[in-house]
Amino acid sequence: MGSYNQLVRRFLPVVLAFTTACAGGVGAPRTGDAGANPLPDASAAQRVPLAVTLSKYGSVKIATSAGASCTLSIRVNAGQFGDGPPATLSGVADTGGVLAWTYPTPLVPAGRSSHFVECADTRGSVTASSDFDVPLKTLDARGFTVRTQSVDVTGLSGVQTQLDPSLVPARDAVLARINAALSNEWSLATRGLGSLNLVAASADIAIYVLPGHGTSFHSLAPDGTQRILLYIVGDNGAISPENAVAVALHELGHIWCCFGPDAGPDAHWLQKIPDPLLQGVDQYGLMTHPVTCLVKPGIESCPNRFSDRELRTMGFTDIPAPAPNPCVSRANELELQLASQKATIDDEKARAAALQVQIQAIEAQYPSRIAPPDVYATYQSLLAQYNGLADDISAKVAVYNALVVQRNALAC
Repeated sequence: MGSYNQLVRRFLPVVLAFTTACAGGVGAPRTGDAGANPLPDASAAQRVPLAVTLSKYGSVKIATSAGASCTLSIRVNAGQFGDGPPATLSGVADTGGVLAWTYPTPLVPAGRSSHFVECADTRGSVTASSDFDVPLKTLDARGFTVRTQSVDVTGLSGVQTQLDPSLVPARDAVLARINAALSNEWSLATRGLGSLNLVAASADIAIYVLPGHGTSFHSLAPDGTQRILLYIVGDNGAISPENAVAVALHELGHIWCCFGPDAGPDAHWLQKIPDPLLQGVDQYGLMTHPVTCLVKPGIESCPNRFSDRELRTMGFTDIPAPAPNPCVSRANELELQLASQKATIDDEKARAAALQVQIQAIEAQYPSRIAPPDVYATYQSLLAQYNGLADDISAKVAVYNALVVQRNALAC
């Protein structure tokens, strides 16, 4: 994505004032009043001052009368998918007559916009306006804002998908999980390099959760504004609330990924390349198609960590190793226990097999089962050792099988 020079304009303060006429008359001086002073200019006494001293996208500052009540209207083109900044703000000037506003500056199309200010005190009201430039903005993975919204069955502008009222409870569960987890999961997915802030309004990008069947996707409008549509039933069936967070991460990743010779026209990697620092279901990162998920009976787990090459497309250069994955750590621990348990079982089975050979040799030598006392004593000792090993092997196999159940239950 190319870089752009920001156009900076300087604006002279805009000063407009309206004069309010006197409400009452003034009596003429009595005859004989010597040296009567002339009355001051009434219009000057009633003037409400107002000057816009700073006007740029996100910041406005004015000078007016002390204690004046003022309203700021922000007139910005939000674009096809953008939220835009707040429409209006209000405030009261301080004792020096100064009032400043700051407001969110979400992603909107670059262009010319305006601020409109109206202030009033006991003498009347006054208005002023000031134009400003909205610079071209690109989203930064290090810090951006997201708004989530549930879509009801009446649908969403520009979306023709038939929605299903029976899926509303599932939609609400998905939305609740995304709201609870997305900020932290973005930080984990970017190895602590990125920050995602969920806001109620004026976001850089919105995620719309729809109670319907469809393929979730990221949309980029010609004017640069963006949005994400997240369906709760995908190509492979219903999406769990936990995996919906992974879907949201994947679609957010499309803000920056994937382009160039290593990516296809659908903005996914052409080749799955394992990241040497990622393990388990995360080893290929988040931006492959189809995304490689772990599917077991009753379990579906999808990746939720960006690979090194994906983080580089976001503009990160000094990329640390990922934090240990507790699930993978537990899986590795169980694998070590299973290997140790299996080695013990195999050793005892070998010993039991050797004992069985000796037992069978005696039985073959004395088919009548009548043997000298010393041979019989040896035979009984061998049987006791064999049966003891058999019991111990059975107990260890039970432990081994329980460990297998624990490992298989892990979704990583």
